[in-house]
Amino acid sequence: MRHKVLIALIIAVVILGAGIALLLLLPESEPEPIPEQPAIAPSGTTADLIDVSYDEMASISFRPREGAQYTLRINPASGEIELDATDVVFPGFRFALQAVFMNATTLRNINMATDDADDEQLTLLGFDDPYMSVTVGRTDGQTIELQIGSEQPVGNGRYARIQSSREVFILDERQALMLTRQLEDLYDISFYPFELFPDEEWVANTIDHILLETGSDVYEIQKRLDEDFEGLPLGSSRFHVLQPFVGEGNDHNVQTLILENVSQILPGSVKEVFPADLSVYGLDAPNRLTLTAGDWSRTLLIGDRDPDGEGRFIMIEGHDAVLLDPNGDYSFLNISPTRLRASLIWLHSIGDVSSIRFDLDGDTRILRLEHNDDDNGLQGWLDDKELSEDNIRRLYVATLMITVNGEADEPMPTDEFPTYTITMYFTDGNSESIELFQLNDSQFLIVHNRESTGFFMTRMTIQQALLSRFEILDAGGDLPAS
Repeated sequence: MRHKVLIALIIAVVILGAGIALLLLLPESEPEPIPEQPAIAPSGTTADLIDVSYDEMASISFRPREGAQYTLRINPASGEIELDATDVVFPGFRFALQAVFMNATTLRNINMATDDADDEQLTLLGFDDPYMSVTVGRTDGQTIELQIGSEQPVGNGRYARIQSSREVFILDERQALMLTRQLEDLYDISFYPFELFPDEEWVANTIDHILLETGSDVYEIQKRLDEDFEGLPLGSSRFHVLQPFVGEGNDHNVQTLILENVSQILPGSVKEVFPADLSVYGLDAPNRLTLTAGDWSRTLLIGDRDPDGEGRFIMIEGHDAVLLDPNGDYSFLNISPTRLRASLIWLHSIGDVSSIRFDLDGDTRILRLEHNDDDNGLQGWLDDKELSEDNIRRLYVATLMITVNGEADEPMPTDEFPTYTITMYFTDGNSESIELFQLNDSQFLIVHNRESTGFFMTRMTIQQALLSRFEILDAGGDLPAS
């Protein structure tokens, strides 16, 4: 039995310590002006300011001079400490609530400044209009009201007294901080729930859908599950881009430029609750980032950088408060479509292809394929000349090497013909085409299935990847393996 009690006490101390450490990292409220007053030093006497055990406490209510009032109370059924306030914007942060609640039970052996302050002293010490009033509710129905007054002229402690008492105590910095928190200081403003995402690496590896809206630009990426790879051609990517183009994603860039960056999102403080003018923060027309992982989904509204250089203004959709992320780098806002896309425009298994037509600047070539399903054999003819299986496969790989070299914000031309067209015919009767329209002496717009991809390919890439292969075959040579 003693071991169980000891273990329970150790757990309680660990939780309290974690909560206190977290609270001390929270941003402090704006410091109030310290009135000119003679310092009232500790008298050398200590006494218990509040002498209530944890088991005897039912609730603690906080009434700040400015800001929202709130109450912490124990749920009799669950034993959890709950936050009760009007117009709560976020749920309470569990460790913070526990730390504040338990701190009120430890106001023992507090330094006393005086046991008989006169009216003038009480006024100078801030008790006519307390900085915070704290009401401790006991399980027997009795209440104790603690008043917290001004800061000490030296140090960060505060004066405190029981209401109507002339005994004045001095809370140290930690005690004063714990008992003067504003409601928003106790909110859980985490973007990622800890129970789902215990660390940044977990975030980067768990997100399976990304939707980023920046002005008129939309980027949408879906992560393929393991079972989704079944039947896909070798070389298919883990991330499939749905907008602004449809195609294979660049797995490395999606992971490093987006996911590892969004895993750094960490709101640090509440800037304003129920904001009257979102345009002040650049949140009247924000960028939007929606992340999904299984059944979990959350949208971040992204505003301007803080002009004071302290981070970026953000909101979590569904919560009417402006937050400040002290990092706020968000380099994913400047992602380029070129960097999202895998280098290949199309990717198909050769086993699904029956023939390929190459229209190459006035010259037409046709590759015809025959598949032997019994032994996975492959035969092929370029025009009327039979090719070796190695040359067939290497020419097919070259056909897939229509790679992106850069962005070209151009629609498909309607009044000119493409310089190069490759049409792939499949065994199921469908077909797919790539057309290359000349933009200038060195660049060609890539059009996929009669729609502009928004990318270009250079003349050098076309020559090296494809046209040079035909020159080798026409000369009777064997194509290189790469």
